Amino acid sequence: MINFQFSTLRYRFKALNSFRPPYFLGSAFRGVMGRGLKKTVCIKPFEECSKCEFNRTCPYTVIFETEQFLNQPSKYVMKPPYEKKELKEGDELHLEITLLGETSDYWEFITASFSGVINLGKERYIKLQSVEYLHPFQQEYYPIKNSFSRFDAYHFFELVTRKSSLIVQIYPTSIKVKNSFVKASQFNKDIFVKSVISRVSKVALSYGIKEKKIFIDRDRFDITYSRLHPSPMKRWSNRKGKHMTIPAFEGFAKLEGDLSQIYPLLSLIEVINLGKSVSFGLGRVEIIS
Repeated sequence: MINFQFSTLRYRFKALNSFRPPYFLGSAFRGVMGRGLKKTVCIKPFEECSKCEFNRTCPYTVIFETEQFLNQPSKYVMKPPYEKKELKEGDELHLEITLLGETSDYWEFITASFSGVINLGKERYIKLQSVEYLHPFQQEYYPIKNSFSRFDAYHFFELVTRKSSLIVQIYPTSIKVKNSFVKASQFNKDIFVKSVISRVSKVALSYGIKEKKIFIDRDRFDITYSRLHPSPMKRWSNRKGKHMTIPAFEGFAKLEGDLSQIYPLLSLIEVINLGKSVSFGLGRVEIIS
């Protein structure tokens, strides 16, 4: 059996002024969340996390610094909007966050980190209006009252498709193979399948159970068409005090053949993202047809 639990929240913000957001908002949202979360829960604000005796139990490090202090995949996955459009005052801006395992118990801390007026940089002001949770199998959002459900990943392995072709949209995604970032021109079926299996396996091992090996017969289907291009994501690192670039690519890929094995895993990747830097919002994948 392969399983882990997750919950997906959608934060609805209202623009307080007119502005054009950058294409990559993941870094800005992550920064807001990190600063707000630390301000909300930290009991030793003047001490470095690396030296704090609570750094393995504090909600801030447990949620936000999982990779650094617990050596596990990020406990949350961001899905920021990737849109190139001008926002007018009063327009809505949505952010989805998937919480893995017991992280959903901390949702109120995360929500508190987005309270008040938020500056996304360069006087781009927004304010939280509401929070909803997603039912992944009904594809419906519901308002949160006092709590919400966790869902089990094993249900995805029950999904079936009769389609013999699928088009997958790949938003900015960063994949590493043998310690090297994959370029858009290097992307192929083998890299794609290995990345899908690796991502699902690591999340299951860290936040659930994995009692068997995930297998996809690559001879059953092909990527018959792909249109990918480099899409490096620039971000500001508070820790290093400088701008950094995350190598990434984005575009579309068409899968054709017997998709019975890959389809359930792709549906799960839609929830947990693909590749590296998922906490910044990279690796978002959508089955669009």
